[in-house]
Amino acid sequence: MSDRPSLENPSKIMRLLTTLIFLVSASLTLFHLYLGVDTNLNVLQQRIVHVFAIMLVWYLYKCRDQLTRGRWLGGGAYVLILALVAVVGGYYLITSDPQSILERGIMGISELDAMAGLALIALVLLTSQQAVGLPLTIIAGAFLAYALLGPYMPEMVAHKGYDLEYITSYLAWTLEGLFGTPIGASVSFVSLYIIFGELLDQFGAGKFFIDIAYALTGRMRGGPAEAAVLSSAMMGSINGSAVANVVTTGTFTIPLMKRVGYQPHYAGAVEAVASTGGQILPPVMGAAAFVMADMTGTPYANIVLAGLLPGILYYLSLGLAVYLQAGSQGLKGERRADLPRFKEVFKAGYYHLVPIVVLIYLLLIEELSANYAAIFAIAVLLVVGVVKTLILERRFPLREIKDAFVKAAATTAPVAAACASAGLVIGIVSMTGIGVKFTQIVFDLSGNNLFLMLLMVMAACIVLGMGLPSTAAYVIAATVGAPALVSAGVPALAANMFVFYFAIISFITPPVAIAAYAGAGIAKSNPTRTGFTAFRLGFSGFVIPFIYVYHPALLIVDTPVLPTLAILGLSLLAVTLMATALEGWAGRRLNPALRLCMLGAAVLAIVRQTSLSLLGVAAALAIIAFVLWRWRQTREE
Repeated sequence: MSDRPSLENPSKIMRLLTTLIFLVSASLTLFHLYLGVDTNLNVLQQRIVHVFAIMLVWYLYKCRDQLTRGRWLGGGAYVLILALVAVVGGYYLITSDPQSILERGIMGISELDAMAGLALIALVLLTSQQAVGLPLTIIAGAFLAYALLGPYMPEMVAHKGYDLEYITSYLAWTLEGLFGTPIGASVSFVSLYIIFGELLDQFGAGKFFIDIAYALTGRMRGGPAEAAVLSSAMMGSINGSAVANVVTTGTFTIPLMKRVGYQPHYAGAVEAVASTGGQILPPVMGAAAFVMADMTGTPYANIVLAGLLPGILYYLSLGLAVYLQAGSQGLKGERRADLPRFKEVFKAGYYHLVPIVVLIYLLLIEELSANYAAIFAIAVLLVVGVVKTLILERRFPLREIKDAFVKAAATTAPVAAACASAGLVIGIVSMTGIGVKFTQIVFDLSGNNLFLMLLMVMAACIVLGMGLPSTAAYVIAATVGAPALVSAGVPALAANMFVFYFAIISFITPPVAIAAYAGAGIAKSNPTRTGFTAFRLGFSGFVIPFIYVYHPALLIVDTPVLPTLAILGLSLLAVTLMATALEGWAGRRLNPALRLCMLGAAVLAIVRQTSLSLLGVAAALAIIAFVLWRWRQTREE
């Protein structure tokens, strides 16, 4: 028996849902733009509107998707969830005025407050599971269980325990839990940078960046792979999601890489590693830079400076790896006739750079706040886009603006859901004191050995960051891991950059290498093989954070020029050797023994002890001389 009810005109329902999606999405986008210039609405109400509007958008999409597939029972279930979101959201808005907040702080939450809070927590976990995936829901659920079962836990991590009413009050009705720092970041500037990125894409900037990258690198050996690296670097810093970057640029670069001879799994892995690196490359760093500035009290300009050299090293290593891979496979560059010409591409689309230059200028030179800089950049982008469309196409770009607003809300949904779940985790860490306990556990297990401590924090950050948008991944990792490193004497900026890198690197770390799996989907390759290839290509990303913990001069901030240049030189030498050893080719195939020697020399070159570092440099130079000698022999033969 069919579960589909008899309807006179089901297409009317679809049109209604599409209209509702547009209205809610456009209203939410305009709401974020309004908050960028006027913050008179109290903080709790800002975050309430953000969370519930995002859930409305998400479940409207889910409902439409179910009905499009003829799944009327599934669609009906989402209608009920939408009704629950509307009822609970309405209750929160009604009871979030200053007087109600004051009374709740004095008298505690009522039974209705408790029911609404529990419903909100359940909705956030459900939305997070659907929008981001199961790993984050499991992490949040485990922390919730820890808050309830504290007295029954092992002595090392036990706490006095809290009842359900207190947990609900703390997590769902204060700014310490669900509505805490991560959602605050999502409301204040992450959403604005998503809007900026979507408008850029709608006005053609994505294609412009890809064409520029292809024009610059296409004639190189393995040119399409180099184009993937360069274009993903340019788009990824602004885009708040590695996966979204893979899907955006990868649809063009991955088929090109396959066409010139790269194996499908390798093409998918290159795009995944390049897109993930965009999250650690200034100036925007997937918007996590602004959160880091807020959490650490470090000026934003310092965060950008700190991320500059590590980000460049990451991409140089990846670019070298794909170049060597092309050499090992005998791949050639594209013919000049088949490539876009740089001058023509630049002349046709240089205006796409204007909003980005304005954004960087406002952030770094004028030192405006992240939200004001984003608002100005969006305004400039709209002016440029409107003028360009009016002149070239003689029409107003209403379609592009409408699509950007709708896509911005859809893109924000998983980020906001992840931030809300991250807020639950942070609230429980604050409530139970597990962050302090984790620091003590790390000290005890490592025996105060900094290297072992870094390895433990690295593993924790990778696990905690799996499957999360960059901002949420950083916030959770920083809450748990950074205090332990700071307590061990690591500078706060280096500690936060360390956990940030490894939270982001989780996107290419099996078994939950979601950026690699997205690349595998486009490349039509085996996801596991693609994931492990991405892990190998991104190996420098696992080494660079250790370098700047032991050598903070790499972060530039408050460091003389000479020490920075010295460690930069050593780092370049190290990542070059590592990329060559892991690819196993340098003019000819390298044997395993030589590759191991390369890795050993690279590690020695960057250790803190001067004598060992000099030994590593000497070994590296000897290996390079030997490889060049063998390469010349091969050419003569």
